[in-house]
Order: sequence, then C-alpha cells, then structure tokens
Amino acid sequence: MRFPALTTRLPIRREPPSWAGLAGLVVRVLLGAVWAWAALSKIGDPRRFVQAVRAYDATPEWLSKAIGYGLPALELVLAVLLLLGLITRYAAAVSAALLVVFGVGILQAAVRGLEIQCGCFGGGGGPAASTSYTLDILRDLGLLVLSAFLILWPLTRFSVDRAIIASELVPELTPKQRKSEKNVRRYRAAVAAAETELRYKQRYIAAGTLVVLLLVTFIGAGVQSGRAKIDSDTDTTNASAATGVRVGNQQAPVLVDVYEDFQCPICNELEQSGLGTDLAAKIKATNIKVNYHVMSFLDSLSNGNKYSSRAANAGYCASDESPDAFAKFHDILFGKTSGANNQPAEGSKGKPDSQLISWGKDAGITSAAFSTCVTSNQHKDLVAAVTEAASKRGVNGTPTVFVAGKRVGSEGDTVTVAKVDAAISAALASAKSTAAPSPTATPSSSASPSGATSGSTSKPASSSPTRSASPSASTTKK
Repeated sequence: MRFPALTTRLPIRREPPSWAGLAGLVVRVLLGAVWAWAALSKIGDPRRFVQAVRAYDATPEWLSKAIGYGLPALELVLAVLLLLGLITRYAAAVSAALLVVFGVGILQAAVRGLEIQCGCFGGGGGPAASTSYTLDILRDLGLLVLSAFLILWPLTRFSVDRAIIASELVPELTPKQRKSEKNVRRYRAAVAAAETELRYKQRYIAAGTLVVLLLVTFIGAGVQSGRAKIDSDTDTTNASAATGVRVGNQQAPVLVDVYEDFQCPICNELEQSGLGTDLAAKIKATNIKVNYHVMSFLDSLSNGNKYSSRAANAGYCASDESPDAFAKFHDILFGKTSGANNQPAEGSKGKPDSQLISWGKDAGITSAAFSTCVTSNQHKDLVAAVTEAASKRGVNGTPTVFVAGKRVGSEGDTVTVAKVDAAISAALASAKSTAAPSPTATPSSSASPSGATSGSTSKPASSSPTRSASPSASTTKK
C-alpha cells in the first residue's frame, strides 16, 4: 500500500505539467523585467508621464494625475513581486488587468485618430514621429498571454512561492514506517495540519503583500506629486505660465495663442511659410495680440542635448529684454531672418548654449544678463510651467494655434497660414458685430441764453477682448 506525500493545496487550478516550472521561471522574469523597465523609465519625469496620460483625452484631470503619479510605483512593485515569484498568481492577475486597460487606451486613441506617443516606456505627452499603434497593441497582447500563463501555472522554479510551500512539506514515510497503522494515522494528521497551515500562511502573505503594494503605490504617488510641483513664482515681466510671451498691444481685439517647440519640424515649416510675418503685420495694425507659448517636450529628438527645453529657456530669457526682442529671437531660431534653417535636424545633437547666445546677439540682445540666463537655465521652471499649462488645455502637439479661444483646424488637421488668417478674420468680424453702442441719452431741450439746444450724442463702446474656455478635446499635430 502506498501513501501519498503531502498534497499541497496550491493557489492553482490544476497540477502544472512538468515543463511549466522552468517555462514559468522564464515567463516570470521576462514579465517582471518589462514592468521594471516601464516603471523606471517613467519615474524620472513625473510631469511628462501625466502629460502622456492627458494626451489620451480619456480621463478627468484628477484621474490623469492619479495614474501619472501612482502607476510607476505600482509597476515597480509588480516587477519586484514577479521577479521574486511572490504571490505570483495575484501579481499576474494585476499585470493582465493593467495590460487590458492599456490596450483599450491605445485602441481608442487609434480609432479617434490621435497621433501621440504611447508613453508606455517613458516620454509621451507629445506627437509621435511615427505612430505604431498596431505594434503597441500586439506587444500588449503578447504580454497578456504571458500573464495568463502565470495565472494558470503560478508555481515556478526559484520562487518565494515554492519556498513557502517547501517549508510545510511533510516527509514521506519509509516502507518500514508504513507497516504501522499508527504511523499512517500520524502521517495523515500531519499532512492535514500542514495543508491548513499552508493555506493560512499563503493568505496572510498575500494579504500583507497586497497591503504593502497599495501603500507603496499611494506613497509613490505622493512622492511623485511632490517632485512634479513647479515653483509658483515662475512668471516674469513679459511672460507667464498661463500666457507665455505676450507680444503686441494688449488692447487689440483678438487674441492669438501660438503653441510651438523650437525643436518641432512642423513648427519650423509653418514659420518658414510665413506665419510669423503674417502675425507681425496684424500686430502692427493693432488687430491682434499674440501669446507665444514655447513648450518643451521634444528633448528626445536632440540626441540627449535637451535642445527643446534649453531653446525654450533662451526664448524666455530673450523676453526678459522685451517682447520685441523675443519676437526677433524667435524668428532667428526658426531661420526666418536669414532664410537658413537654423533648427537642428531630428535625432541630431542640438545647438549648444553658445549658439543660442550668438543668436541672441543677432536679435540685438547683448546684455550679460541674457548670457547668464541662458547658461544657468534660469527659466527652466517657467518652461515646465508653460508646457504643463498647455497640456492641461489639451495641447498635446505643436504647432497648435487658438484664435479668440478657438482651436484653428479640427483634430488631425495641419495648421496653415491661410487657416489662421481665416480664423482671425472671423474673430475680427465677430468682435465688430458684438461691439454694442452705448445707450443714447434722451435729448432734453433746455433754453439757453443763446437759444441753442444741447443734447448728448452716442459713442460706440470699445470692445474688450475675451478669452473663451479652452476646449477639452486634445488635438495632436504631426
């Protein structure tokens, strides 16, 4: 008669095949490494990942921040659990749930025609050089299959789960011991007690680990939120986080908001096609005023040189001199004054600070304060604040232009000078039609010594520009 060894009640649905232990080890390490990579690539720049979440335009602001700040910590804990092989089934279930959510997010972005960076492994919050939603979805499906494997067969080699089970194993009886009915009864009782103890141990460990996971996620979200805070005192005389650089007579009837990145090639094409020259003429005629929001989310295109953020900082340094100085400096960086293309090519090393200072001199800025401002990255917080404010407004790509609070072009459209001109003309016509005259006083005839009749004449009320609420829908330009 043969008595079975301890039959542990593992958290699995069926006894795994012989090959599942080794295969599970490979799957567990691979999946854990992917989650670790995803977490570490996001933790370094919490604001950028929040902007990536906003770019999907699928969650309210509070939830976008909760995801942006908390998800990297959750992913990191998930990676640790998988790499250790601790509560593997539950970790795999959380992994599968996250992958389903990610897949739905990517799918809705593809259906809606949003051309954005995935943000799955850092970056995001801006336009993608080339969208590959199909590859993103296929990658998520592959990882989902790996997660499903661990849900079915969570007991793998070299795992904490296996060590926990091993701690409760009851040695088999020897052939001699099996001849004694008393030994058999003791053995069976020991097996039953071990199974009960194992169940309690697994439950307590699972509950405790899940509590730790939630605590680390919440604490991580708080830490990331603190790291993402921007100095509230970022505004300067001629620029602010909300308005960017204000150029033109502030009493002009129509406000034009231009969102650009000095590293953005499409912005360069728009400027080369004459946008700035066109706007300058209208500013001079006091028909419009322009707010230039210089953003920075394209540092990845400058080969580690961070040209996008450094050039934006230099632009705000130029605005310290005057709005006109900024306008000249802005035109030079886009190569409009010389006809040359001063913008560094995508993927190449960005221009150094010395070149930015030299371009400042070309714009007539010769003060030592400008050079110091550029080299010390003095307005880096203002650059971050402008980029964050733009993200909250739904600006996830450049160039983006608003005229009188309305976005020029629909989602996915390319901004052109003609479209901007048409929007300005419509806004000017609307401003004139809504400029209501002052109430006319009823003339009163009173006898004057000369016999003249005095009366009041009506004057049209001046129209003050208004700014409409920003749209909630995000549009990304390529």
